[in-house]
Amino acid sequence: MILLSDEEYTQIEDLAGAGYGTNKIAMYLDVPYRDFMKEWNKPNSKVRYHYERGILKVDANAGMKLAENAMSGNITAHQQLEKVRRGQLLAELKKKYIYGEEEINGLQS
Repeated sequence: MILLSDEEYTQIEDLAGAGYGTNKIAMYLDVPYRDFMKEWNKPNSKVRYHYERGILKVDANAGMKLAENAMSGNITAHQQLEKVRRGQLLAELKKKYIYGEEEINGLQS
């Protein structure tokens, strides 16, 4: 088990959002990679939560900016937004049919 401070969980979010993988984040935090991955793989892992939250925050901010540009009439932004939406739906369908997860877009199947 590794003990991390709130600041370190924030660093996990920031690094994950910047595209760094688990190996580099463990190195940045000066935590043994094996211990980091043990935490990562636990159900309801706080490490995993903050890693995925960091990615989501960056993606959501970019998506909101893209939506704002699309609403202002930017055709290219609208096309990109549609592509993002299709990608998100595909990812949700993969979760359901390949990995057996029951929820799609917050709806139970």
